[in-house]
Amino acid sequence: MIGFLLLFAPLLAHADFSFTMGDDGYYPNNGNKHTNISKVELFIYDSPGVTFTSQGATNLGSNNSPISILTWDATRVNPTYVAMEGWLNVQDIYWTALFSGTAPETFRFDYLIYGKNEKLAYAISMTIVNGQPNFTQGSGWVALDPKHLPNYNRNPVPLPPSAWLLGVGLVGTFLFRRKMAKQAI
Repeated sequence: MIGFLLLFAPLLAHADFSFTMGDDGYYPNNGNKHTNISKVELFIYDSPGVTFTSQGATNLGSNNSPISILTWDATRVNPTYVAMEGWLNVQDIYWTALFSGTAPETFRFDYLIYGKNEKLAYAISMTIVNGQPNFTQGSGWVALDPKHLPNYNRNPVPLPPSAWLLGVGLVGTFLFRRKMAKQAI
């Protein structure tokens, strides 16, 4: 029994978590000018052990643009980066962010909002506490300077060498079988 607990207790303690949030396209430091949103990037920044799971975000929606939001999709590019894009500009957008692992006490979650012509309109950094965002400006979230953003990892996860090796082995096996079949005739 003790051996079972030692081996499988970490797996049982693992519980994915999520939270729902959104953005209305109004940036307070921009004279409250509205931005039609054309793209959103989500980042887990400098928080080891926290990653996006599945496609990273789901339940994409909009109160003001219900038709155009249907063309939007979220793509997990790598474990700490999700891109949400669509055909038309939306006035607001909300989503459910999906994370892997047990929620740590705190971690940093950044998102970037793009306006027309996919130009960066503003960037927000949030502190997530026990798996829940704090939407209070100043203590829960801060605006990031778009000209001095952190170096986010936007690179896709490369195909591991073992996958390449498997692919080459399968092709080799196919060619060898084909050659053997021709010789048998």
